[in-house]
Amino acid sequence: MSDRKKRREISRREFLGKSAVGVTALSLSPVLMELLLTSAGCKTGAKAAGGLIISEDVLKKAVGFLMAKGADFGDLYVEKAILGSIRSDDRKISTSSLIEKGVGVRAVKDGKTFYAYTASFEPDEIYQTARLVADAAVQGGPAGAGAGVIINLTRQSSNLTFPITPLPADRSVENKVELVKSLSDRAWSADARVVQATQSFREIIRRVNIATSSGKTIDQTLGLTEFYASTFMKDARGNLQSSFDGRAAYAGQDFFTGDNSFTNIVDTSVKRTKNLLEAVDSPRGVFPVVLAAGANGVIFHESCGHGMEADLVYKGSNFKDQLGKPTAAKGVTLIDDGTIPFLPGSFAFDDEGTPSQRTVLIEDGIQRNYLCDLVWAKKMGLQSTGSGRRQSFRFAPLPRMRNTYIDKGAVSPQDIVAATKRGIYVVDTSGGQVDVITGNFMMGVSEGYLIENGKITRPIKGATLSGMGVQALKSIDVIGNDLLIFPSPGRCGKFQTAPVGVGMPTTRVRSILVGGKGEAWEDKEGGAR
Repeated sequence: MSDRKKRREISRREFLGKSAVGVTALSLSPVLMELLLTSAGCKTGAKAAGGLIISEDVLKKAVGFLMAKGADFGDLYVEKAILGSIRSDDRKISTSSLIEKGVGVRAVKDGKTFYAYTASFEPDEIYQTARLVADAAVQGGPAGAGAGVIINLTRQSSNLTFPITPLPADRSVENKVELVKSLSDRAWSADARVVQATQSFREIIRRVNIATSSGKTIDQTLGLTEFYASTFMKDARGNLQSSFDGRAAYAGQDFFTGDNSFTNIVDTSVKRTKNLLEAVDSPRGVFPVVLAAGANGVIFHESCGHGMEADLVYKGSNFKDQLGKPTAAKGVTLIDDGTIPFLPGSFAFDDEGTPSQRTVLIEDGIQRNYLCDLVWAKKMGLQSTGSGRRQSFRFAPLPRMRNTYIDKGAVSPQDIVAATKRGIYVVDTSGGQVDVITGNFMMGVSEGYLIENGKITRPIKGATLSGMGVQALKSIDVIGNDLLIFPSPGRCGKFQTAPVGVGMPTTRVRSILVGGKGEAWEDKEGGAR
């Protein structure tokens, strides 16, 4: 139960996080939705109507038992969640609906975390779990049966709301199946070379109550809608290529319009796969790379963002002891913001009950802050940044990113490309891995092009980008004015998964190692003149 236990850090970007294990299949019906949601819809804090999932009296008593043996801090995390999924794989449609519920119980003593959970909402089960955690936190013997201490709870409120329109139950399963079928047909009919196509549509409604020993109660409901499409094509020579696109948002289907529309996601997946069939091998060497606005922010999420999470800073990441020091090129500002409407890393309160906020990590090249939850903030003498997140009631919270992005500059993206003599232009990346302590990373390029004499020319395939996060930040020499924060469909993995957003404007990294099977390039002309 102690956080001393050594575990392998999951440092890989995890697309489409794991579904819940050991849950019961149920229909995502209006009756179930009514049981889960408040009558006011998906609002938070004092704006939410109705009672808590578990009565306030039970929460107060359980927190009292949790704190009875002398823990420094404790909380209960009560969750009720419904997940509905429709998937088309080679035109075969599958549907599922799942519901899970439980209570996570945490005590913190002398900087150590002790955690257990129960899948029962029965008061006696919750009290017993709280007593067990309380005893473990003080190295006690058998669970005590005392009355506990008296904790007074006050409901917290927020002006941040994340309405879900329409609610999942407002549209029939048949309607959603027809939607996915039509999108599958669109992919298959786009090109005669398509040999496989997959589309996945998921709706997740999570209602959470938090009760803390500091006297807070939180009641918030969030609804995540996700859609992704993958397309595989094979040409006459047997060359097989595939590509992916997707979006996720704390919103309903109404979010998916314009560039975020279901049809655009399918079409982008098809277009990228076509490009790969016609692409040349990527050049290799150290030379300038221009990163397009939006989803490429995942590079800095992986290579730098994890290293700024307080637990990893404390354990020795290359951002340790860097507050007030330059960790990026002048002009680079890196922000992590949990308050942006719709984005998958946003919420009114984090999973410890701390209000969400906008956190400036790097300002004009200078390190200003780290991402902290309550536990690691105390260890480092800092304040929580509202970054305590968890996958579900089965997990204790950790410092995690939310929506992480490089802020905009002043140069147009067209001028950035025109000023680049020779390099590559990366529209999107795929997969990759990073050592979260050192910041060494490697990312694949899913859509990229050559830049020749200041112009974007031929598509490339097989490109990889690698380096060290701090060096990449310090190698940025031009930042565009076209900031785009991307509603990523991926899940960030770190012991557990969490939805996140990423973003950036068009940005040039002056020199970065590019891998590929093509010509070896030397940066003879200095990249840009």
